[in-house]
Amino acid sequence: MNETPQLIARREMTTQDKAAVRAVIERFIDSWNRHDMRTLAALFTQDADFVDVFGNWFKDRMAIEKALAQRHATVFRNSRFTEKDVAVRFHKPDLAIVHAVIELSGAVDRQGQELPPGLGVITCVVEKASKSWRIIALQNTAVTAQPDT
Repeated sequence: MNETPQLIARREMTTQDKAAVRAVIERFIDSWNRHDMRTLAALFTQDADFVDVFGNWFKDRMAIEKALAQRHATVFRNSRFTEKDVAVRFHKPDLAIVHAVIELSGAVDRQGQELPPGLGVITCVVEKASKSWRIIALQNTAVTAQPDT
């Protein structure tokens, strides 16, 4: 079956956009690991929502940057994210859902004791506006042991 130029262009756009969305997640992880919360916060829209691993809900870019800067001065000061898996699914050409499995290491508790590495899932909605992809909502969920059923 011959592909039309429109189908070829759509596939190429999707491939390019998928790479661009993945790059947002890569920049998120890189900014986290450099503890550069200004750069990390710039990945979000002005009115973005962020639910952290503790269940706190921050409702704009400035609040996200402030909260993460405070945490990176304390419990996440030496933390690192390592990407384990990423899946991107487009809901519309300019809207994607991303799930990223990450491992967090180097975090400490409030008493300063190092915590063991742990897995988490970052779920985010990423939107394309003005040829740029930005996070409009993100939730970070810790993966914990499942109860016996």
